[in-house]
Amino acid sequence: MKKIILSLIISVISCSTVNASTEKPPSYEDMYPEWGYTSINEALSEVEDAFNKELRLPSRVPPIIFTHYFGKFDEPGRSFHAQYVNDRTPANHYKIDVRAAEDGIDFHERQVVDTYKLKNGATANYISLSQHHIGFHALVFNKDEWQYILSVDKRVAATVTPEVLVEIANSIENG
Repeated sequence: MKKIILSLIISVISCSTVNASTEKPPSYEDMYPEWGYTSINEALSEVEDAFNKELRLPSRVPPIIFTHYFGKFDEPGRSFHAQYVNDRTPANHYKIDVRAAEDGIDFHERQVVDTYKLKNGATANYISLSQHHIGFHALVFNKDEWQYILSVDKRVAATVTPEVLVEIANSIENG
C-alpha cells in the first residue's frame, strides 16, 4: 500500500512538473486587454470624446510586419497610446503616444540625437530612450496642439530609420 501511495505522489509531482513546463505564455490577445488596451479605433474615440477634439493618426506605419495592434486612452495621464507588435518577432514593436501639447513631455538635450523639419515646418527631435536594457528610438513633435511620440524598438533601427519616422509623421493629415 505504501508503494502505491508513493507511486501516486511521484506521478502527481511528475505530471505537475510537465504541465508547468509546457504552459504557454499568455497571448497578446489576453495580455494587452488585461493592461487596459482595446482597439485603436475605440481608444481614439475615447480620447476625442475626452478632449472634444479630433486626433489624427499617421496613415503610414513602419515597413516591418505586425501581427497585432492595440489602443489605449489613459484617462488619468490624459494620453493616447497605440501599440503595433509582432508575437513572432518581438523586435517589431512600434508605438504612438499622443498627449495635449500643453501636457507634453520634455526630454533632456542629451537624449536628442538629431533634429528634422516636417513638411508643415514643425521641428521634430529624434531621441534615444533606454530603460532596463530595452531601447527605443523616437521622433517627438507637436502638431495641431498635440505632442506625438512615434517610437520603434532599437533592434529595427536599421530598417526604421529617422527618415522613415519623418515620412510617417508627415503622413498625418492637417487638422
